[in-house]
Amino acid sequence: MSLKKNKNRSGLKALLCFVLVLTCTFCTFSPLSVFAEEDKSLEELRDEYNKIEAIIQENQQNLNEVQGEIKDNKSKLDKLNSEIDDIQAQVDILSDRIDILNGDITSLNTNIQTITTEISSINTMITEIETRIAEGEILIADTREQLLERIRENYMAGGGSTLEILFTSEDLTSFLTRKELVAQVSEKDTKLITDLTSELVELNSLETQLEAEKVELVSKRTQLDSDMTTLTARQDDLESSLDVQEAKKKEATKKHEEVEEILEQLDEDSEEYKAIIKRQEEERKILEAQIDEYIKNHGSEVGDTPDEEYNNDGDMLWPVAGKTTMTAGYPAYKDGSAHWGIDICVVGATGGTRDENGRSYSLGKPFRAAQGGEVIIAANDDNWNYGFGNYCVIDHGDGTQTLYAHAQTLYVKKGDVVQKGENIGAIGETGNVTGPHLHFEVRVKRGDTVSRVQPLDYVSKP
Repeated sequence: MSLKKNKNRSGLKALLCFVLVLTCTFCTFSPLSVFAEEDKSLEELRDEYNKIEAIIQENQQNLNEVQGEIKDNKSKLDKLNSEIDDIQAQVDILSDRIDILNGDITSLNTNIQTITTEISSINTMITEIETRIAEGEILIADTREQLLERIRENYMAGGGSTLEILFTSEDLTSFLTRKELVAQVSEKDTKLITDLTSELVELNSLETQLEAEKVELVSKRTQLDSDMTTLTARQDDLESSLDVQEAKKKEATKKHEEVEEILEQLDEDSEEYKAIIKRQEEERKILEAQIDEYIKNHGSEVGDTPDEEYNNDGDMLWPVAGKTTMTAGYPAYKDGSAHWGIDICVVGATGGTRDENGRSYSLGKPFRAAQGGEVIIAANDDNWNYGFGNYCVIDHGDGTQTLYAHAQTLYVKKGDVVQKGENIGAIGETGNVTGPHLHFEVRVKRGDTVSRVQPLDYVSKP
């Protein structure tokens, strides 16, 4: 506000004191102020980050201590597996860190949105109060002018007592008329004083409220700046953690590829070969359990009604168009090891999976959603991912979920809604494979139980 207005208000406040003395009245007003409590969980999260970072550094030190070139396969495998375990431990720690950061960022965004809304409301309130103050100042000035005018008129008229009026009246009628006029004038003056007092009290109350709102506004803006700074730091930390995790995954994938190269050189009856196969089976079990757990917590279950946008007609479609063959079935490979889906390859005119130049008919060919639904898991980073490589899971809304693995690339991401027959990726050979193919699974959730079921009970090869 301008200096002139402040001076006017000082004069008005002085007038208020004068009028209050005359009328013996006084009113007070306490504005409402709301301040958000500090989010103390932020400090706890920082402590958790430091603990996780210490573990990461320790694992990195252990990894750097691996020395020497080892020539025999068993020692090479032991070295590679040890490195893979250390790297995977780092990836898992980074996953925990990323979860914390994502939760923190979500909380901060919510706080920022709330504070921004509160700031907007406070600014609106300040504007309204300033408008009411401006209107009040005009009204007070008018009332004050009227009161001063009445005082001047009364002074100029010489305002007499009742006795003076009686002595100067020509008769009783004249006396009564003049007496009523004086009473009316007195009542008008009294009303002007009362109105002015009320208006000044209201103005004082508004100014007190305005100052309180401005103090709250400063507090909210300070909190907003702090949260924005923290949010930027968390986002930078998240981006850095994701980059480091991606690098670690690629490092682990490279180690897995080295293991695969050694595997191809080993006799299938050797202890080393069997150890690798057993380890890979254990890796698959870990991923299977993780997927099942996610479906338990986030997937639909038998008896649920699919969302209309899924257009789920109850009949699944074979996930690869054209001529195909199954190279592995449910629930096991030919060697007896567990296989909870079916492997599908594209074939040529003669029924082979490769052309005369050895090129795979499957590599790069699109695969499609067996049924409409929502993508609830999607890994499209070209990494090992416990042997599944690039893969995704679609929830069809009725308790069934389908899984598609070893993709060259995915066309979809988590949260996408897809329709039956829509192309969702290209067949590839990422993860643990002997050649390009699509690994396809059907899972069913009933209550807290997730079962990996025979896909051919739900979809038939054309």
